[in-house]
Amino acid sequence: MLHAQGALDPAGLCIGDASYLFVPDNPAYEDSVRLLFDAHGHPLDAAALAALTPQQAARCQWRRCYKLVSLLHTDREGTCFSRVAVRVLPGTASECPALYALVDEVVAAVGPGVLRRLLLDRGFLDGAAIGRCKQLHGIDVLIPVRKNMAVYQDALGLLRLPEVVFTPYAPPAPRPVTPRPRPIPDRVRQREAKRQQTLRARPVSPSPPPAEVLVRAEVAGIDGFRSGESCPVPLSVVITREVYADGHADLWMLLDTQPLAGRDAPRARRDEYHLRTTIEEGHRQLKCFWDLTHFTSRAFALVVNQVVFVALAYTLLQLFLRQQGRAELTHRTRPRVRDQLLPSAAVILLYCQQRFATLTPLEYTELLLTLPEPARRKILAQARRLRRELLDALPNPRPP
Repeated sequence: MLHAQGALDPAGLCIGDASYLFVPDNPAYEDSVRLLFDAHGHPLDAAALAALTPQQAARCQWRRCYKLVSLLHTDREGTCFSRVAVRVLPGTASECPALYALVDEVVAAVGPGVLRRLLLDRGFLDGAAIGRCKQLHGIDVLIPVRKNMAVYQDALGLLRLPEVVFTPYAPPAPRPVTPRPRPIPDRVRQREAKRQQTLRARPVSPSPPPAEVLVRAEVAGIDGFRSGESCPVPLSVVITREVYADGHADLWMLLDTQPLAGRDAPRARRDEYHLRTTIEEGHRQLKCFWDLTHFTSRAFALVVNQVVFVALAYTLLQLFLRQQGRAELTHRTRPRVRDQLLPSAAVILLYCQQRFATLTPLEYTELLLTLPEPARRKILAQARRLRRELLDALPNPRPP
């Protein structure tokens, strides 16, 4: 459907994601599971729980959940996120095979060459599946590397070579937002001045420790790895080095099935993966403002039905906003979008001596409130007469 409407970007950029759908702690929810989550919503096993401090462990809680695996389509500017495929699983099910099955289904539906690029997180590391995406579908995969992988250790050893050169890196600037001019009432301006005065009177917060102050970030790239576990295609590695104020540096790497062409290729791949982190706001909107988890039935089939239709409605609204030239609303909440899409051309016509004026409801109200007292009494009498006449009108003048 999206492909037929021309809603898929020619770049063919997709993001794979898995998130948890929480439901009330009722075992009647079919195929749901109960897991222990930390304060950030991440599931914990016994080893991870033992590593927490008593204060951190006290903030953990058991929650009943499902798992939602999504394939999202977007453009390089991140102006929209269309869910082209979703699958609902029990909370303990693995998301990795489900996502690659969704990729196979989408390619079978839209044909080869529509999906070209896939951004994933570490949970979808599968060398054989990544190789199949490249060889069978022509889809290049960009995914972080785990530190216990052989390709990570090989890349660490190659960093000593003089050919590996790090270049400075800065994340892409956020999209400029042009605020619409709005008059600020005096009471709001006074309240803001008082708030700023209160903030200035508060004690200054202590500076973060040097170990948490990022000084600079650098990127480098290495081509031609063959040490990917069970991956049949050559791999490229993009290394990001983050240097902090105390002198220590953190390394993390991205694995790419697309060769690095040119000196700026590592920086471009790092910018490209930055889109992966922008989907969090879309998930928050879908869960908080679209009633995604407000299930009215505990049957698994109806749970899946609601998730699919809510995701479809969200995607159709994204498509409508782009076709109407209102792409700036694709990141807004549903109540805000509804307010912007409601009819706003209502006018009130005033006739007098073969002339007329068109007024908005607010302009008409302002006119009434500024009239002299005799005129207001006359208009009030006329309005009361018309209201009484409307009460006596026939509710349905047409005969049955």
